[in-house]
Amino acid sequence: MVFAAGFVRFHNLTDVLVAGRVYFVDADCYSRMSRARIVSNSPGAVVGRQMFENWPEGVLSHASSPMDYAIVGLERLVRRCWPDQGRFSVLRTATLDLAGAIVSPLLGMLLCAFLCFWARGVEIERGRRLQLWWCIPILAAISPPLVHATLLGRPDHQSLLLVLLAVAMGAEQRLTVFPSSRWAWAGGFAWGGALWVSFYEPLVLLSLSLALSVCFWPVSWRVKSRVRWGIGILVPLLLGVLVDHLRIVFPDPQNMESLKRWGATIGELQPLRGLSNLSAWAGLLLWVSPLTVLFAHGRDRRSNLGWILLLCFSGLLVHWQIRWSPYFVLVFLFVLPQVLTLAQSRRSGALAFSLAMYPLLAEWDNLLFPAARVAEERYMDRSERVNARLVAERMKSPSCEPFIAVWWLSPALSYWSGQPAVAGSGHEGIAGIMDSARFFLSTNPTGAKEILVRRGVCTVVASDSARAIENSSLLLGALPDSKPLAERLWQSDLGPEWGLEGESNVTTFRLWRPAQKPGR
Repeated sequence: MVFAAGFVRFHNLTDVLVAGRVYFVDADCYSRMSRARIVSNSPGAVVGRQMFENWPEGVLSHASSPMDYAIVGLERLVRRCWPDQGRFSVLRTATLDLAGAIVSPLLGMLLCAFLCFWARGVEIERGRRLQLWWCIPILAAISPPLVHATLLGRPDHQSLLLVLLAVAMGAEQRLTVFPSSRWAWAGGFAWGGALWVSFYEPLVLLSLSLALSVCFWPVSWRVKSRVRWGIGILVPLLLGVLVDHLRIVFPDPQNMESLKRWGATIGELQPLRGLSNLSAWAGLLLWVSPLTVLFAHGRDRRSNLGWILLLCFSGLLVHWQIRWSPYFVLVFLFVLPQVLTLAQSRRSGALAFSLAMYPLLAEWDNLLFPAARVAEERYMDRSERVNARLVAERMKSPSCEPFIAVWWLSPALSYWSGQPAVAGSGHEGIAGIMDSARFFLSTNPTGAKEILVRRGVCTVVASDSARAIENSSLLLGALPDSKPLAERLWQSDLGPEWGLEGESNVTTFRLWRPAQKPGR
């Protein structure tokens, strides 16, 4: 099952590996890889302020070191093992990209391996273990949100978080049955490690787990176990404070309206549109889970109710933002053992689980065999990434030459060219994102020049004008009253009033440079 999980997470191989080069799934991945490159070039470094976006101020990112060093550590191993000759030798000089591409699938396999170990030890009665334990890692292996979170070419800290949170919640389940020092230590270190990786999702889930454990899992609050658990949390958390200077950065109130408009353009920040998606993520047994409270007895009923409430709370978070979908499925994995105990026999339980997986199989059918329109969009996205990499090659320079481009392409262009960008993909750099939108939507040469000078821009990257205008209009909440700069950049003669000198005979991306480079 572990290797099957890895195989599933490579289903997008043709999108990630194109013409002997590695391409990542989304813009945030390139920001992570820029951090990893800094660490790889300067071992022991800790990336605090990210200067490769929101130039020249940079950003204090919420990202932390564990994922950076996971990528770099894997890169060192790949560098030693990768062949110098043969078909695969073309990637010999791209070991950092390779490590970034495969780190999340490996963590996905580790997640399934832990769930195999944990599920085999689940006791439904004293001395009687769960026979259908294999259903849990199978669901983890094929659930679309969990697969996407640990996908090939997606070096995001979410994959590391899922492994740590699986250990943490697995330990909570064990502590509700019988206090164990080993599970107390494991749960504490996992919660602390998850908080080091990110303060957001782990803090929310930890708060919910603590509140529910006090009300519904009193057995888990044996003093010795919880003392070990608490120490386990503090050790990695204090280490994170010392290494990464962990802090909670609240957005500037002046940027709240801009953040709302920007968030409305991000798919994972949208609310859940239909309950059918939940079935496609977790299977039809999800809707049977409340019955575990009705058919349980005594202490089991109280414990099951706590897990159902945790599942409901995570469902509300998914309804608010789709980005919570992997964590919702993860919580359901720890509810699933109670659901499987409702089966009267092993055979009937296996049949029910198999039938319940139908919505997931239908979702995979759509992913692997998309409609013609979706397939065409994927092809166009892949072509855009390839062409963006070619333009980044033209931007390389031994000197620092900041550039301005649309925000969703800026992290990739920065990673490939080695040049800092005005825009980025993180909410901490919303000021740069908005300046980029204002620049491309500008109809006034004076306003455009002011942004270039203030940001010290040396290169302007012109891309798909229609998409740039549409997205910039959404960000600014206004439509241009005349032809915006994003469209003018494709004219053969822009006009001297804009102060830009551009390339000619370019069809996909076009570079413009200020006639007089701004001072830095």
